Amino acid sequence: MPIANLNDAREADGALGRVFDAGSADERERAVRSLFVEALDFERASGLVALDGRRGADARRAADGATASARLPRDARRIASLDGVHVLYIDLAEGDAPPNRVRAAEAAAAAQRSAESVGEDMLLVFTCAAPSGSASGERASQIHLVRPAFEGRRPTLRRMVVESGLPRRTAVQQIANIYAEWTTTRDLRGALNAAFDVERVTNAFFDAYRDLFEAAVALVQGFADDEIERKRLFVLTLFNRLMFVHFLSRKGWLQFGGGRGERGEREYLDALWRDYQADRGSVGFYGERLHPLFFAGLNNQQSQDLNWEGKPLASLIGSVPFLNGGLFAKNALDERNGVVVPDEAVRPVISELFGRFNFTVMESTPFDVEVAVDPEMLGKVFEELVTGRHSSGSYYTPRPVVAFMCREALKVYLAERVPALGADDLAAFADNRILTRAVVDQGVAVRDALREAAIVDPACGSGAYLLGMLQELVELMSLLDADALRASDNYLYDLKRRVIERCLHGADKDEFAINIAMLRLWLSLAVEYDGDRPQPLPNLDFKIACGDSLLAPDPSRDLQSNLFSERIRASDLGELKARYMSETDAHKKSKLREQVKEAESDLRAALQDVAAPDGVVDWRIEFADVFAKRGGFDIAVANPPYVRQEEIGSVKAQLERMYAPAARGRSDLYCYFYLRALQLLAPGGMHVFICSNSWLDVGYGEPLKAHLLANASVRAVYESAVERQFSTADVNTIISVIQKTPLQAGAQTRFVSLRAEFDSALANEEMRREIVATSDSGETQAGDLAA
Repeated sequence: MPIANLNDAREADGALGRVFDAGSADERERAVRSLFVEALDFERASGLVALDGRRGADARRAADGATASARLPRDARRIASLDGVHVLYIDLAEGDAPPNRVRAAEAAAAAQRSAESVGEDMLLVFTCAAPSGSASGERASQIHLVRPAFEGRRPTLRRMVVESGLPRRTAVQQIANIYAEWTTTRDLRGALNAAFDVERVTNAFFDAYRDLFEAAVALVQGFADDEIERKRLFVLTLFNRLMFVHFLSRKGWLQFGGGRGERGEREYLDALWRDYQADRGSVGFYGERLHPLFFAGLNNQQSQDLNWEGKPLASLIGSVPFLNGGLFAKNALDERNGVVVPDEAVRPVISELFGRFNFTVMESTPFDVEVAVDPEMLGKVFEELVTGRHSSGSYYTPRPVVAFMCREALKVYLAERVPALGADDLAAFADNRILTRAVVDQGVAVRDALREAAIVDPACGSGAYLLGMLQELVELMSLLDADALRASDNYLYDLKRRVIERCLHGADKDEFAINIAMLRLWLSLAVEYDGDRPQPLPNLDFKIACGDSLLAPDPSRDLQSNLFSERIRASDLGELKARYMSETDAHKKSKLREQVKEAESDLRAALQDVAAPDGVVDWRIEFADVFAKRGGFDIAVANPPYVRQEEIGSVKAQLERMYAPAARGRSDLYCYFYLRALQLLAPGGMHVFICSNSWLDVGYGEPLKAHLLANASVRAVYESAVERQFSTADVNTIISVIQKTPLQAGAQTRFVSLRAEFDSALANEEMRREIVATSDSGETQAGDLAA
């Protein structure tokens, strides 16, 4: 959406600048009031609103686990109001909150506690401190404008973030347009909702990205006419690396020349381009600057000691951290001779994409959404732009749907692991982030269960469910460790790293997809590190396997007894992979990788088994430690590929033989994923899928339903919940919640029809109670599973 009035935008931009220039809390308060009273024509307000739990209701709300770790000042300051909407200012720059961060805990707690005084219709403005010891002194480094919505017990937060020294075009545009829309429509709430609508921003970003991507594909040289898909993958890899560098520059971890700012060069790629323009050679920006940046800088522990083409590397790329991981390791396309990337393919990405839109390294959650481009966009871009991805039946799952599915799986998992907890306690904890007395009493058991959860997505794509599970596990464990969260600046970094290394597993046949998944996990981890330089990233290529998930032998059939006798061998293999994951030395990594492959071969020989075909994930071998220790995974969650049976191709006959009699010749591909995921689970494990609803009422679904009734318990089927979310897929979808345990006598399957928009139903507790009424189904006949 364009800026409606340039004068309004200039006035808003000037007011935001005065907030950053202010040297004290009182000056910041006056500057914030000026933004709303003078630039947006709100009415002036004054007074204080208690935030420290002095009111009885506040104290009760503060007991909720979601806000227990919040660090807030004693009061919020009334700034302005208009048409019943109250603007409150909360200065964290002088308080006990972490610098450079307004966490969801602070924002949610402030919203809940302020609602007792001013009602729920509010806009919160936070400022937080510049880094300790920086030249900015007492000045603010960030402004957060937060619009909370109280649809359930847990407020949903929509926020805009403006950072000192960074472009703020997105925020200025959105803020200025509040006034323009309000004066036109006289609907202030509609104007605010439009300003805090992240979809407007992300849709505009995607349109711009797509245009620049297609232009770059046309400009890049060195690929034959019949290599268009490889060319597109090359360009997409380049764009993703640029986006990763740009995301990291937001942390101040890249430095070039004299433009260091407080921690580092906050517009690093711009600085690199300016220096290149002053001293450009003959091979272009990609060859002269990006190539050494990617492969000699970010991917090399000794980058500062190197020369590049006769020049000190630091003179070309400045000071950059070693990232490890693999994103900047050369692949076959990088090694290709004759590829030319003109400056015209790169410069618009830096100037028009990165300069126009606000970027954040924080992945939003359904309850905390920033009006900015976040790392989830990497997944969306990949799903939309990579040639052939939709023909493989893969579609991007909306974030609220992912969060709902993850929570449904975790609630049943915790119920099995901590039987002292009732359904109400688990719903309060997992859905609303409330620590009931029972959860507190069972805190050690709950924490241990979450730490030990083994989770798999057998069709992980670009990592939506891996990120979703990471967010859920980290939030839940943070509730239980509020004291540790307060005590350590890097608690969240350490916790995320443990979850990634111990809990998350995935597979996908698309190598580029799993690279995106790893990239998003790395970004999610890097954002939490508090320090001048990031820690090296973990090597995740043994955590997310590349290959076909369906064609290897059944990992559960006759396996447990064999693996039991080889438990030590499987455990040693797991230890090797753990060491590899943390290794940063290139030579040692290579040696460990060879040892892992040898150990896998030895284990296969000990099991008297043959190697799986190339390009196939052999779950028994590649994840042997999971099966040896616990008999399989605790949770399988996925959006399996939707490929009709007539489009499966040459492996169809093989799949029919492998999965008979639970699948038929007319079974669509997702049916085989249902069966494979059930094989991957340990007894009692949870199976949560979103897919077509066809298997409930068509002939080929009968053997699948019979198999599920004989081998599992179908706990719930959510119908028509998300069909509008898949606008690019002509598929009516359901979410199925299945447990790998025999169906108990008298058990019932709930068939739930969500009649509201999915995210609204998810957030509105009262609406959920109304619509999640159980419907009886038969317990013994496969046909009874039809809706």
